Amino acid sequence: MRRTVQLLARAWSRLPLPVGRAVMVIGYHRVDERTDNMTVRPATFNAQMAWLDEDRASLPVLSIDVVAMHAAAWPHRACVVTIDDAWADVHTHALPILAARHIPATLYVPSGLLGTGEHMTPTQVRECLAAGVSIGAHTRTHADLRRSNDAALESELRGCREDLEDLVGVPVTSLAYPFGHLDSRVRTAAHAAGYATALTTRRGWARPGGDPLRVPRNIIEDFEMPAFRAAVHGGLNILQAAEAMRGNP
Repeated sequence: MRRTVQLLARAWSRLPLPVGRAVMVIGYHRVDERTDNMTVRPATFNAQMAWLDEDRASLPVLSIDVVAMHAAAWPHRACVVTIDDAWADVHTHALPILAARHIPATLYVPSGLLGTGEHMTPTQVRECLAAGVSIGAHTRTHADLRRSNDAALESELRGCREDLEDLVGVPVTSLAYPFGHLDSRVRTAAHAAGYATALTTRRGWARPGGDPLRVPRNIIEDFEMPAFRAAVHGGLNILQAAEAMRGNP
């Protein structure tokens, strides 16, 4: 992300918004020594989690379940940590950091890709759960669900949930839409498949009364700490309008 955008985010985060209770859901993909906008380096991830750990008194770090709670149960502000795709480098680099700091996080797993390429193995997913990371669904094949016919949509959504519940032995009730893409048919199918919460990639605060199957989320890059703190306090929401014009659902 360009430095000018990071500076704008820092300025935006200082505004006293929103009024009322709100939760910032942040998302990661890879934690590794790579240089792309989907990857955060291990040292950066450690610094970001350390800050969240140390700032819990003013900004609790909660599980994704909070967005499905009654409004009265919401804190004034909180952060939720999520990780998509179940890349093996997350098991190697991120899991020890999350476990050491007792940071609640949800790993969104594409069940049909486990053990292939650079994805985690089923055993590694179970190890994440044992270390305190919740498991969510990310479909079977990371398909663009808008392009799936009804039978494929059912397989991707309900099939993934059933695959993962068989794997980890606990209910799987949260979904991350691949690419953040959805429409009304996909949202209806997610509800029918048994999900209580589902995440997009549209920036914004999660608010009481919002749709728990269209939860906003800010994807985190390899930011320096001032930009990360701004992101957690809503600074990246300044990009919301521009991204919506480009079709980010």
